[in-house]
Amino acid sequence: MLSPRQIEILEAAIQLTSEAGIQKLTIRNVANAVGVSEPALYRHFTNKHELLVAILEYLEHKIAHNFLGFIQPTGSPSEQFRLFLDNLFTELEQNKAFSLLLFAEETFNADPELRPELNALMDKNITTLTEYFSHIMKEGACRKDVPAEQLALMTFGAIRLTVSRWHLKGEQDGLLVHAPVLHKTFVQLFTLT
Repeated sequence: MLSPRQIEILEAAIQLTSEAGIQKLTIRNVANAVGVSEPALYRHFTNKHELLVAILEYLEHKIAHNFLGFIQPTGSPSEQFRLFLDNLFTELEQNKAFSLLLFAEETFNADPELRPELNALMDKNITTLTEYFSHIMKEGACRKDVPAEQLALMTFGAIRLTVSRWHLKGEQDGLLVHAPVLHKTFVQLFTLT
């Protein structure tokens, strides 16, 4: 469990990375952003790698409830999917720094040892989506001619691309305005009922 100080450090590191890039994520810069000395920061995170691992775990915790909503679904599959997109995009729009880090694996290529953690996070979310599509296929509420995992990958890919384009366009519109378009497309493409 993270202490309040560790959370403060993580949020400062996330903000710094989203504003200045991964190359500016140094213990010195994070310490300056938090207003503590470098030795004080090292008491919480022994090195940059440990800090990056903690960032990934923190981000996973912050968005996990959006993916876990599929485990105990209520409403029609179309409604479940709409709520998933609305909730996820709202969360990402309110936490722009999170979305920038979460969907930019190149951020973590600076530390190749992080690839397993990033891959595990993606796999967990894709597995949750795959299980959801498998479940609604069995209920006859989704097309069955495309494997559930492919539907999950298409969903995840479309979300990533939508978020990336939103950032590249300078976040002019709210991210949430893109959810209904994606929802309508997926309802038609996946034949969700």
